[in-house]
Amino acid sequence: MWRRCSVIRKRLAANDDRAIHRLIVEQLVPFSRQYQSGVSVTFSEIRKRLNHNKTFVAAKGYKQPYGFISVIRKSNVLFVDMLAVDPREQGKGLGKELMKMAEEYGKSERCRTAELFVDDSNPNAIGFYSSKGYEIEEYLPELSCFRMKKKLVR
Repeated sequence: MWRRCSVIRKRLAANDDRAIHRLIVEQLVPFSRQYQSGVSVTFSEIRKRLNHNKTFVAAKGYKQPYGFISVIRKSNVLFVDMLAVDPREQGKGLGKELMKMAEEYGKSERCRTAELFVDDSNPNAIGFYSSKGYEIEEYLPELSCFRMKKKLVR
């Protein structure tokens, strides 16, 4: 169970982007082969990416977020770009709630499916998405990622 006074709300760039960047650097970059050469992901790169997406955060009101999901609609597909939760908040259902919010957004945008890429070096993420109904569609060796997919409409 995640905190009672927690809310999932739309991203407020000035308020949330530093915390989102920290979560990306700490929770996503270590699994990405793209950044394993010691190259870091910059704050401006992340802000640009977030500005193109729809991003929801989990926070206590307007305080800094401790989890987020960033998605983009491409035609009738909801693409889950990034999802991260602070390790101190993991295991409390927060990731599940963020996914639910994103999928509801996708349905409201008439998306038929949701897709995402997950690094092959992140078995916990693969298990998490599988438990939410996502299935592996293909492996992309050039990215060292699996592409996973889920139907949003029955």
